[in-house]
Amino acid sequence: MSTIPAPAGSRPRSFAVDLPVGVPAGDARRRDAELRKMCGYEEALLGDETLDGVRLVTELLAACTLRLGDVERPDRAIIERLFVADRDYLLLELRRISYGDGLSAGYPCPRCGVETVVEEDLASLPVDRLALDAPVPAPRVELEDGYLDRHGNRHTTVVLRLPRGSDEAFVSLALPNGRAQAQDALMLRCIETFGSLSRADLDAFGSKVLRELTVGDRARLVGALRGGPGVRWQRQVPCLGCGQTAAHTLDVSDFFPNG
Repeated sequence: MSTIPAPAGSRPRSFAVDLPVGVPAGDARRRDAELRKMCGYEEALLGDETLDGVRLVTELLAACTLRLGDVERPDRAIIERLFVADRDYLLLELRRISYGDGLSAGYPCPRCGVETVVEEDLASLPVDRLALDAPVPAPRVELEDGYLDRHGNRHTTVVLRLPRGSDEAFVSLALPNGRAQAQDALMLRCIETFGSLSRADLDAFGSKVLRELTVGDRARLVGALRGGPGVRWQRQVPCLGCGQTAAHTLDVSDFFPNG
């Protein structure tokens, strides 16, 4: 992240960022974008209880994104179509330029329950970026156990696409209170092919298909969706209670003071 030069005597308020995936630009992609700092208008959005997490991100980014590639002042529809990896990265950078790099994050231990508070340095979070000449990934997952359909055929090869903000928006409206159901719904929207199952079967029985997968195969699909370009949110945190180290994910809902 680098500051864009501002007129002499004025305080810089806009920042250049390098997206993990990028936006279409003719036959290519561009990863360059610009953000401005949050103002009081955006701070007021943090306390708006009518906005769920996905819509809040869209509103914040639509207000504070000055440019995406060659698109000036992108509107909500453009922000919603961004890849989730790019939206999450822009949110991270917006938080950094508006509030700073320090963040107190609490991680409850899955073994003893003690919460360990870590002072995170958001500037140190690694970011994996896709080369501009590389195609957008379509993750291919080979399941160990697979899905056995009613005809006795086993399906083990799944091809996914990277999720977009519009996918998260659809899921948040359809299933606002079911975390597990929402995860399945998002995964279904991002499945391009599942073995030789027809699209009609996936649309009709998709949730049933996913629920019948073994936990190991489900984890492989979730990992494939999370393992593409973007910020690496995973943390290894030693517990202050039992001393054991556990894997955690930094929660973006803790980014802002009223979030």
